[in-house]
Amino acid sequence: MQTSFYEEKQQLDKQREQADVIYRSFMDKNTQCVDNIIREIRDITLAEFTQASSRLRKMLQRALQDKSRVAKHAAMLFGLYLTPAYANKLLQEAKVDPQRFALYYQHHLPQMCQNHLNGKSKFDSMQAFVEEARTAYIII
Repeated sequence: MQTSFYEEKQQLDKQREQADVIYRSFMDKNTQCVDNIIREIRDITLAEFTQASSRLRKMLQRALQDKSRVAKHAAMLFGLYLTPAYANKLLQEAKVDPQRFALYYQHHLPQMCQNHLNGKSKFDSMQAFVEEARTAYIII
């Protein structure tokens, strides 16, 4: 029996989720994956910046405790952007597709983060920023 296009696509998506932790964090309804990424970014950041502000600590803790996937993805995306050590770790441990991740990390994510911080259209709300950033990673 021949598999349908949708079954093949579902199988490909499942394989991609298993091979790419960033993709999995975007696609999985369970937030355990994105929470783990935020924790790792937090740990690297706080080890490097031992005098980090209480505001940063609270924001990261709220992202972990909150149920909002938008807030979690925003914390992950900005953490990824601001923590090159974590990006390198993902590549070294083969947790992401190296070509896709490099293209996204070097060319897409920095511009999207700057556009959001500067209030550019399409990036003028946190939700719009996260949706655009997710879409960019998924379609690369």
